[in-house]
Amino acid sequence: MFNSSVLHRISLRFLWFCLLMLLTVSAYSQTKLTQEINKALKKSCLDKRQTSVSVVALPSGKDIYAKNTHEPLLPASVMKLVTTAAALYYLGPEYRFKTEFLYSGARKGSVIRGDLIIRGGADPRLSTENLWYIATQIKASGINEITGNLVIDTHFFDESDRAPEWKEKRSQRAYDAKLSALALNFNSIAIHLQPGSQIKKRPNTWLDPALPYMHLRNTAKTTKRGRTTVGASRSEKVAGKVEIRVGGKLPISAKEKVIYINVNKPTRYAAETFRTLLQGAGVKIKGETKIISTPIIANPLREHFSPPLSFILKELNTYSNNLTAEQIVKTIAAERFGTPGSHAEGLRLIEDFLRISGVNTEGVQIKDGSGLSRKNRMTTRAITGLLTTTYSRFDIGPDFIAALPTLGKNGMHSQRLKNSPARKKTRGKTGTLKGVSTLAGYVASKNGKIFAYALFLNNNRCGHWNADRIEDRIVTAIYNYGEGAFKNSESVQGKP
Repeated sequence: MFNSSVLHRISLRFLWFCLLMLLTVSAYSQTKLTQEINKALKKSCLDKRQTSVSVVALPSGKDIYAKNTHEPLLPASVMKLVTTAAALYYLGPEYRFKTEFLYSGARKGSVIRGDLIIRGGADPRLSTENLWYIATQIKASGINEITGNLVIDTHFFDESDRAPEWKEKRSQRAYDAKLSALALNFNSIAIHLQPGSQIKKRPNTWLDPALPYMHLRNTAKTTKRGRTTVGASRSEKVAGKVEIRVGGKLPISAKEKVIYINVNKPTRYAAETFRTLLQGAGVKIKGETKIISTPIIANPLREHFSPPLSFILKELNTYSNNLTAEQIVKTIAAERFGTPGSHAEGLRLIEDFLRISGVNTEGVQIKDGSGLSRKNRMTTRAITGLLTTTYSRFDIGPDFIAALPTLGKNGMHSQRLKNSPARKKTRGKTGTLKGVSTLAGYVASKNGKIFAYALFLNNNRCGHWNADRIEDRIVTAIYNYGEGAFKNSESVQGKP
């Protein structure tokens, strides 16, 4: 029989052995995590000085990997995470954008003897279908004629149609659309193309919506085979008349193609679309279209509300629509400081939100809400700081997390993390500019432990596909080896 002292010594040795094994496993996990991330960052296409990685354990926010986390870099569309969190804080997840339809003068029977007024409320999701429904409801209410003008009230925003640091010369691409208090179809128009009935024939083309002041000029050709090269552009050689030209080649076996280009005068575009829809519904407006920037006291007719902000933010981070992000920035300003909403006030409120949230903003410069400006500067430390504080907030945290798309799931990001065990267990926002690839969000480990990460690959020469693979490899490493680091909660510094 063993005496008590012998048993005590055996117990102590066993306890120390178990503790040593636990520390060894944890240290191995941390070492392996560091090795895997460092290996991913050895690619020659990366600029080491402009590559930054921050990974923190939640809810503590302690670093488990850090490389150049204090370096101010271009965040690209990861900036939309900041806009998303600030929007939830200032506006709330149930906020709805409101578009009002009013009239001045008096209604007599089926005639409004006065103006029909649309008061824009910055709804980024207002569509032709929404306006069609309003037009049919106005007709159904018994109105057949408006003797006055169609007046657009744009006082909700100031007159600037772009973020202050955006280039004045704009492209015609949909992602570069102008901003407006009354926006429609993301301030873009769709050009539909179908192959012609025979080779060398013009493809069938049409605009959606089709408007009287827009003329479609089709010089494209249907070809026997080859690549699809069709494109579209707009011009206004005659004042008030917009020509949209379609050119290039469309193989006869091709499916229908839709090209989106932005419109130069978004308020007029929305107004003329509504006028056309009213006419189609049987409601005549005798007067002209007028745009004003001062509010009018008028009689309510109809109201249209957008889906809740939480839904819009989910779409924002999935499709990365720049117009939506910037409309939200100016809306924050309009709701907090009063109309007209401006970028200057909206961006100042977003900066205030970061400081209120305890995020380290050293080196941070916010020039827009979408990340399109190349003058933005953000650190990965600031992003993981935001992800950490938001994760633990009951008021905005659940909606913030839900607004991030799941990588590797069906949809826009279905090809990310292909064949990775982290697939469908990672939420994140991607960002892309020329020479810039970014990714930030949350990933759950094997046992469901949560980590926040921010990856900035600036000045890289990898190309989109290779940059994505590097980021996916880092996220997979967190999934596989983050567990030990989470338990140990010790900082691991990446190689400089």
